[in-house]
Amino acid sequence: MKKILLGYFLGIMTVTLISLVLPLSNAIIEQPNLEIPESGERVRASPSNYILQDQVRVFNTHVTLDIENVKWAKFKDTGSMLPIINKDSFALQIEPQCPRDINVGDIVSYKRNEDIIIHRVVHAGEDHEGPYFVLRGDNNPVNDPGKVRCEQIDRKVIGILY
Repeated sequence: MKKILLGYFLGIMTVTLISLVLPLSNAIIEQPNLEIPESGERVRASPSNYILQDQVRVFNTHVTLDIENVKWAKFKDTGSMLPIINKDSFALQIEPQCPRDINVGDIVSYKRNEDIIIHRVVHAGEDHEGPYFVLRGDNNPVNDPGKVRCEQIDRKVIGILY
């Protein structure tokens, strides 16, 4: 039991460290008026902060997160989001209020035909149909086809466990 709790604790600590280090390591912040990145460009803004420090409580035996309506997710092994998401990753996700809760750099899941795609937001904009997002897998050479609308977005990743 202690090994399981220690593993859980280390996973939570990894999520916390990633949320602290990623904003420092990814200095590219896309401005709303910039053009959508062309295929092959490597623009990777960090996910927006969602979990606040006072929402995390670390004890000797466990960790608690004071976050409402969190969903648990497991991923398929597609390789499109390596190394941040792999086949052994689990995630904490929320159902975002769109477009308010979605920013460039966030990782979201959305419906495309019958598939659920989990990719990073590389551009946010608005046109005559309303808000839209352009997404791309971190390892994909091109953006996902078309604009992704709020009604297509299911969840937003707020933490990844390894």
